[in-house]
Amino acid sequence: MTRPIIVPLDGSALAADALPRAAMLAHFLSEPIHLVRVHVPVLAYSAAESPVAFPDPAWDSSIRDAAQKWLTETTTSVAAAHKVKVTSELRVGVPADEVVAAAKQHDAHAIVCTTHGHGGWAAQWLGSVADAIIRHSPCPVLAMSEHAVAEPAGFAHILVPLDGSETAAAILPAVRELALAAKSTVNLFRVVAPQWVGDALTAVQSGHVDRFGVDPAADAAKTELDRVAEDLRYAGIHATTCVEVATNPIRAIIDRINESKPDLVAMSTHGRGLSRLFMGSVADKVLRAGGRPVFCWRPPHVLYDEPGTERMFATAASGPTA
Repeated sequence: MTRPIIVPLDGSALAADALPRAAMLAHFLSEPIHLVRVHVPVLAYSAAESPVAFPDPAWDSSIRDAAQKWLTETTTSVAAAHKVKVTSELRVGVPADEVVAAAKQHDAHAIVCTTHGHGGWAAQWLGSVADAIIRHSPCPVLAMSEHAVAEPAGFAHILVPLDGSETAAAILPAVRELALAAKSTVNLFRVVAPQWVGDALTAVQSGHVDRFGVDPAADAAKTELDRVAEDLRYAGIHATTCVEVATNPIRAIIDRINESKPDLVAMSTHGRGLSRLFMGSVADKVLRAGGRPVFCWRPPHVLYDEPGTERMFATAASGPTA
């Protein structure tokens, strides 16, 4: 049974920029591509004293037919250009809901998409559509900003930020599968941040006595990363590790991206609502400022975590998270 790579399209060039990586992923995983375009029904408004919106059958039918024609032609051209099996469907409804529904219905291997386009995706992509897709997707989502799609497509080098938590580690099975298929090098990266900024400013000074537990926390994090790397190596993957002490973990991740220039950044999302944590903080910054595709996964078991039950980074005062 196949598990397709879902690619949401809206007719824009930027949305179509997801196709090269989707095709590459499909080849590596030996899966087909399934194109999904969502038609949002056209409404008309009455001129009554209290305006009322109602479906306009004529406009809606015309626009829907045009979208279907475009999708059929695109399916043929994508199959010919990328030498991969391609199927497609036009769905009707709310874009994020329909993309997620298609992924569930077809037991998708992954969703591959850009971060904005026109029409149904528009400027609200990062704040609503992508947020909803990543939060509710039954499979990993490969999301790309406009800067990320400009980079050469590939999966040779995968950067995986971890924090010692079960949530962060949930991305590893997907990383392992992709790395084995693409023969990727995987770099596991962890940031150790002292609990207090004031502590960090003194603790990281050269020659300063480590009164705040930075060194033990970094050593523990390195030991843990090495253990994870060893599991990957045992599976036949070239894996490396890096631990960094930094006062700003997000900045440290971005700097690591700029220095190592990975083809892909893979990380889990937390379950307290992406607009509050994921899209508002770590991964949003990586997606916006990292300039690299981000392979996101929201583990189902953490969808409704309570605030404070997961931490994104280890602190020197308490040691690495378990």
